[in-house]
Amino acid sequence: MLDMYLLTLGISVALGFALTVMLLGLSRTERFLRLFHVRGVQERPRWGGVVFLAAFALTPFIASAVSGQAEEIFSPRSGSFFGLLAATAVVFYVGFVDDIKLTSPYLRMGVFLAGGSAAYAAGYRIEEIGLPTGLTIDFGWLGFFVTVLWIAAMTNAINFIDGRDGVSLGVGIFACVALAAIGQHSHHPTVALLLLALAGAGLGFLPFNLPPASAFVGDSGAYVLGFVLGTLSIRASTGPTDQVFVLVPLVALGYPLLDLVLQATKRMLHLKHPMKGDGDHIHHRLEAYGTGPRGTLVVIWGIAGLFALGAILIHWVDETWMEMTVLASVIAVVSAVVLRLGYVVTLWNSHTVVWLRQRVFAPASPE
Repeated sequence: MLDMYLLTLGISVALGFALTVMLLGLSRTERFLRLFHVRGVQERPRWGGVVFLAAFALTPFIASAVSGQAEEIFSPRSGSFFGLLAATAVVFYVGFVDDIKLTSPYLRMGVFLAGGSAAYAAGYRIEEIGLPTGLTIDFGWLGFFVTVLWIAAMTNAINFIDGRDGVSLGVGIFACVALAAIGQHSHHPTVALLLLALAGAGLGFLPFNLPPASAFVGDSGAYVLGFVLGTLSIRASTGPTDQVFVLVPLVALGYPLLDLVLQATKRMLHLKHPMKGDGDHIHHRLEAYGTGPRGTLVVIWGIAGLFALGAILIHWVDETWMEMTVLASVIAVVSAVVLRLGYVVTLWNSHTVVWLRQRVFAPASPE
């Protein structure tokens, strides 16, 4: 079984690398540039989405053609994969258009929600979640909305952290590998294979995305990474009773979720649109400390690696107290990041919190 996974990873890495080299070469030809009119392609070629989608789509079929094991686990579920692939292609397309010409955030969110709905129809569903204490929550008909919102949030979260060379791609690869290991152990070998196909596509592209990057992930690449991770994380974390062990995807994807929550909360407290971009993400604050491009990448990859390790440990340990210990360690990492980078002060001094403080703590006027 390990040979099959290594084969899948190797095929995907080779495809990702070859496609990137080919696209970078074509980007230097005037005819190709006129054909696509890609915004800033000569300075910032955004081919991540093309590479990730193509390698992700082709790898399972190539692996199945050369490996009987891969064919045995993938072929019976190829119909579900085509559904996922179609939804991913739509999400990719709106990102590719956004790389060429900026689109409306409402259009993008509408596409994310539609893609999440398609993934739900394809069988990727959060209908019941399991907690470390043994309690379960059955969402019933609300499971559709929970699933769609989770997938849309993850698609946005990966795009949020795609602000510096190598950040979103490296974080995505860590999450893919962790979830693949968890999915394989949870008897979801097809999900593990698909996650490794995505990880391999990213690894093939990664040498060109390290600072200073010669190729950029782009919105299309971030959308593909986020959408596939959000969707497959559901199945990878599903146990034999169809419960999604909620801590696993939350921790495995902890870094992009942390940045998403911090930015959305900060912007809303400052009475700004939560999805409107600004220059105050975690990578911006790290740079303000003087870490530099490579230093910022090392720190963020280190945090993402800790989250990935935490998700694997939470999945593997059986005792509740051990799961709580791992969770407490993850919370300690999150708290350290939030405190060290000054987000507590930023939130405390936000427009809304200051307004509340003035009304709660203001001295009463004399009668």
